[in-house]
Amino acid sequence: MLALRERILNRALELFIYRGIKSTSMDDIAQDLGISKKTVYKWFENKDHLIEEMLKTSLCCSVETEITSQENAVQEFCFTLNNLLQRFIAIHASFFNDLRKYYPTAHDLWESFKEETIIQRFRTNFSRGIQTGLYRAELDPEVLAQLYISQLEGIFYSETFQPEKFKRLEIYRLNVKLFASGIVTSAGQKFLPEFTQTVERMN
Repeated sequence: MLALRERILNRALELFIYRGIKSTSMDDIAQDLGISKKTVYKWFENKDHLIEEMLKTSLCCSVETEITSQENAVQEFCFTLNNLLQRFIAIHASFFNDLRKYYPTAHDLWESFKEETIIQRFRTNFSRGIQTGLYRAELDPEVLAQLYISQLEGIFYSETFQPEKFKRLEIYRLNVKLFASGIVTSAGQKFLPEFTQTVERMN
């Protein structure tokens, strides 16, 4: 029976990602899975509960297995941290807006994960790069981490770059290359060609 609970969570995530949360009802999830709404409610008290469990088991789950040690901070920034971010690229632009407006408890879960996992990993990477001379010494790791995340959110989760007008992945590639080239020292620049090639392969 636990397999059914997992199926509901996995399919709900897929529907929320591609349609948005508010526009996907519990009826939609049940019909898509070919089960009754009563069955969905057997496992989840309401939509809020379903969303919170979905975040805990999917988007906000541990990412330790995805983090691999790279030779230096520039390689880590490209290969590891931005690969981690790809799990969020396909998410519908309204997803996080819906969380913030209608599901505050779930939104708090996301914000905690973002701060304690994603932003913290960038903060650590920027500190490492500065200490090893690959990033500019005058930069503040905390400011860099918050700046980079805000830029990514501006690309994917705001109304600025509408998907019918802009190819968000291309904008993301441009942004990450400009960001990296702006923070590296002359010593770090030698890793940028490989960095650029890897970014271009992101999909």
